[in-house]
Amino acid sequence: MRRIVCLLMLAGLCGLGRASNCRAENWTTIRGRIVYSEDAPQRSLLDVTRDEDYCGPFGLTNETVVVNPKNRGLRNVAIFLRNKKSVSVHPSYAEAVMKPVTLDNEKCRFTPRMQTIRTGQTWKATSTDTIPHNVAVFAQRNDPFSQIIPQGTAIERVFAQPESRPIRVDCSIHAWMRAYLIITDHPYAAVTDKNGGFEIAYVPRGIRTFRFWHERPGYVKSVMHNGKERKLKSGNWNLEVTGDVLDLGELTVDAKMFQQD
Repeated sequence: MRRIVCLLMLAGLCGLGRASNCRAENWTTIRGRIVYSEDAPQRSLLDVTRDEDYCGPFGLTNETVVVNPKNRGLRNVAIFLRNKKSVSVHPSYAEAVMKPVTLDNEKCRFTPRMQTIRTGQTWKATSTDTIPHNVAVFAQRNDPFSQIIPQGTAIERVFAQPESRPIRVDCSIHAWMRAYLIITDHPYAAVTDKNGGFEIAYVPRGIRTFRFWHERPGYVKSVMHNGKERKLKSGNWNLEVTGDVLDLGELTVDAKMFQQD
């Protein structure tokens, strides 16, 4: 069904004189899995020093480096297209950009810890907790701000400029709380899931530069790909995007990169 809807959208756009951008062979899905080189590290309990009666019972743990103990998949790695010029966007993304992206304060932690959002898309910060929280957004190309979240309502923002790397979001009331926003002017961005997997659909073909970033080391310096080490300068990988699917397979990252202070 999804494929039929997509084809109908393509046909409609091509009928408006955009055939050069609509051919099915112009788009590729990129996927892969980020794998930690060692067994999953033990996640330590956080030192809850504010609102202990409310936050303490949640047993909060350090989420800086989250590795799946079953398959060593590394969570919360950002992968996003680095573009100096505007890039073609597949029409299937037209509906998604109209929907808001929400960051919740839940059980004294941000959910999700890392999320993607496009310029012009509405970002909402909400709280399901019954204690006060705020969001301090350390934007660089956009205006930074810090604001208390009113109980039962949401803060709404629209970011006008893409950011070159994920920007930090803190709760100024609870020092352990942290999240990251990946702000791009296109939809070609992803965050690795609990198994380290990621997928970016309908990427325009050609030589495309993707940036790999994680909150502990920042730019991912290198990955093991097909048995060979590939250096990533400033986290960048120039990929030749061809075929219906570009499957990068398992990309192993050195655990030492994530253990540095």
